[in-house]
Amino acid sequence: MEKVKSIGDARAASGSNKVSTRDVSVFYGEKQALFDVSVDIPANQVTAFIGPSGCGKSTFLRCINRMNDTIPVARMTGAITLDDIDIYDPRIDVVELRARVGMVFQKPNPFPKSIFENVAYGPK
Repeated sequence: MEKVKSIGDARAASGSNKVSTRDVSVFYGEKQALFDVSVDIPANQVTAFIGPSGCGKSTFLRCINRMNDTIPVARMTGAITLDDIDIYDPRIDVVELRARVGMVFQKPNPFPKSIFENVAYGPK
């Protein structure tokens, strides 16, 4: 299988979109958590997602580095591109993607795994 161009290979021009989402919906089992979110996030600018607890901010952000992939009952529909590359293309190296798209949470947000697996996850 041909490997897709590395996320870091596509350099976003100033003023272009770094991240684009189209009709992103997220489901946890039968429960829909996000509904058709479409947004363009410009390169080289600060973007903030503000809203009340439980409105889907973290769920949306977890889609951008595919952290929801670690939740067995979670699934996403729609499209997300980073530097014009489809991050849900099966050829994407998810480890490389997560190394380039970091997240910092206000509270600890462990993976649904053992304590050891959570601590060991970073060095993998």
